[in-house]
Amino acid sequence: VLYNPTLESKTFMVPGVLAMLLVLVSLTLVSSSITREKERGTFETLLAAPIGRAEILLGKSVPYVLLAFLAQMPLVLMVSYFGFHVPIRGPLWELAVAAFAFILSNVCLGVVVSTYAQNQQQAMLGTFLILYPAQMLSGVLYPLDNMPVTLRWITYFNPLRYFTILIRNIMLKGGSLELFWPNVGALFLLSFFLLALAWRKFSPTLN
Repeated sequence: VLYNPTLESKTFMVPGVLAMLLVLVSLTLVSSSITREKERGTFETLLAAPIGRAEILLGKSVPYVLLAFLAQMPLVLMVSYFGFHVPIRGPLWELAVAAFAFILSNVCLGVVVSTYAQNQQQAMLGTFLILYPAQMLSGVLYPLDNMPVTLRWITYFNPLRYFTILIRNIMLKGGSLELFWPNVGALFLLSFFLLALAWRKFSPTLN
């Protein structure tokens, strides 16, 4: 109410929808990247190439990070600012750092899903099994304080939770550093954890 005195729903909802759009594209596309190679049989060609596990994982993840960060993020920001007239009161560097950390965590999560799935159908199903609970436990639709304590603990493993706090803090409140650094740090920690999990699960062999 303090930062939206006219109580316009778009001012509260648009930043959250922006976060959900970033999840939808980055997570869905990345989760099917490696499984597409497995399903088409071209994964054998990748394994026969003189490259290691790190090069394969980077080649399948970095393009989607750049696509979401350099193309999708500016587009949805322009739509929210010029189309819905939602203000951006915080510094753009905070917005860029927060978006990069969030996109990185989602891409790492998508790589984890793709290493477990054997085909694109399994990858898509796994993505949706993650996506919808993540949206409900993110604070986009209703405050986290209204959730039961058990569910509130689960939200700490949800990247969308941190970015929803960040995007509303930056766009509506002016980008308080007291909220910025802890949530950005949590996103980077989640990214490192998911990347380590993907690294351990991913095997550069056919078995």
